[in-house]
Amino acid sequence: MIGIYQDSFKQFLEDNLGEVKMTSKNFIVPCPWCEYPEDKDHYHMYISIEAPIFHCFHASCEQKGNLRKFLRKIQGHDISDTFIDKKALDEAKKRQKVFEDKEVENSDIFVPKIEQDKFLEKNLYFRKRMKFFNVFTSLVKGLIFDINKFIDLNQIPVGEKLFRIRDYLHSNFIGFLTDNNSTVIMRNIDDSHDFRFYKLKIQETNFLDYYKLQGNDFNSNTIVLGEGIFDIFGEHNFDTINIKDKVKLYASSLSANYTALIKSIVFHEQIFRPDVIILSDRGIPKYKYHNLKKYNSHIINSLTVYYNKVGKDFGDTTVFPMKFIIWGRY
Repeated sequence: MIGIYQDSFKQFLEDNLGEVKMTSKNFIVPCPWCEYPEDKDHYHMYISIEAPIFHCFHASCEQKGNLRKFLRKIQGHDISDTFIDKKALDEAKKRQKVFEDKEVENSDIFVPKIEQDKFLEKNLYFRKRMKFFNVFTSLVKGLIFDINKFIDLNQIPVGEKLFRIRDYLHSNFIGFLTDNNSTVIMRNIDDSHDFRFYKLKIQETNFLDYYKLQGNDFNSNTIVLGEGIFDIFGEHNFDTINIKDKVKLYASSLSANYTALIKSIVFHEQIFRPDVIILSDRGIPKYKYHNLKKYNSHIINSLTVYYNKVGKDFGDTTVFPMKFIIWGRY
């Protein structure tokens, strides 16, 4: 068994499309719409091993959907029952809430109204981290002060770990709900404490989830990524690298795994071969980004990295950006 598939599915792909690579989440094969039978170093068709769905990440090809569509393209008719193990699929549906024609069925999540008077310290912390930029907390997308109310409103299961730290999270953390409603990214308002970050998982997704802010150019292919949410808030507000009018979106996942973040954005936002700008923590050396470019040049168009000359990251009080073009246009 490979995920939800019989072992014979991998052989079927090899027999009909040629080279098959595998990750922990996907088969990667030549796209039967745009790449077969080309001989290339990288192919762009991803088939999930946890759900019967596929997506081609090639810039000129937007094919995606249920496995039935993919098999009809190759075989002329649907033979998915030959390869999908029904028991494994049923277990995956229960585990991930995967439905037939969707990557994940995300349920509605309710964010409590911000009560500034009730959470004065949290409100002050947020305003400080926003450098007192003129923004109303009630208008900030997905911002959560009342952690207990959020948990109760959405009937989030409270396991042993969450039970132990729930009161502390409620008293000392603010949260941001990610764009696909799978995670709350939390930040301790006490910067001196070792326990600074926490991710509250709400439901499973096949891709890394993220928090995003819209840029000023809807038609652009430029995306700005930061590890921390306040990194992208600061750049979105103050535009220290002077490209806000050219940016489609800013995104953060509280993770330096930018490969997973880029793939998730490409999938969810339908941005093909984006120009990627990373607001980097100074602790990440440039060679890491050269490796990112090496293994992802088939899905991105360019890669530029900025470090803050006078601070650890772009969430610090002062930002003096240092620019490094790893590959491409900027």
